[in-house]
Amino acid sequence: TLLYTIKFEVSMLFIRLLDREDLAEATCDLLGTEWQKSTAIRKRKLLSPPSSNLPVSIIMVADDVVIGHYRLSEALENPKWCIVESVIIEPQQRGLGLGKMLMEHCIKFAESISMERMFLSTKDKMGFYSKLGFLTSFPVSVLSKANSLFRGRHFVDSNQHVSMPGTVWMSRDLVGSGNHLETT
Repeated sequence: TLLYTIKFEVSMLFIRLLDREDLAEATCDLLGTEWQKSTAIRKRKLLSPPSSNLPVSIIMVADDVVIGHYRLSEALENPKWCIVESVIIEPQQRGLGLGKMLMEHCIKFAESISMERMFLSTKDKMGFYSKLGFLTSFPVSVLSKANSLFRGRHFVDSNQHVSMPGTVWMSRDLVGSGNHLETT
């Protein structure tokens, strides 16, 4: 058997979805491959303008095709903490290192807006995220207009926080936090 390895280079762009609203439908379709939700509701959330830097939806685009997505939001518990959500790569493009590229961009973006710690929740990707320096953590909440009055207050012991069954929370410190975790 003769095997050939073909190396291809495609330029990936990382774009705020608000800057390319024409790609909102494709982004909703991509997110729908993993998490079912009304396209209208999802589109409204993705395209709502942030009050400051966050929340923001970033899309990974190659040749005007949405390949990946992540959403970065501020944590309720601390204004220097962020939560990455809805991390996804187009199913046919998985296994090519694009998820790592997407998360590396996410980490650098969070550092560029002076975030000190990043959180995420996952059901089955602990190995992937641990390679990026994430460790098992306590859960946090996304800051929203509805809960912003409670900023910085802790009502529940983090060990008693209710999460979806099978969900694992992970976090990592970011550069400039004074507690940076080295990644390999």
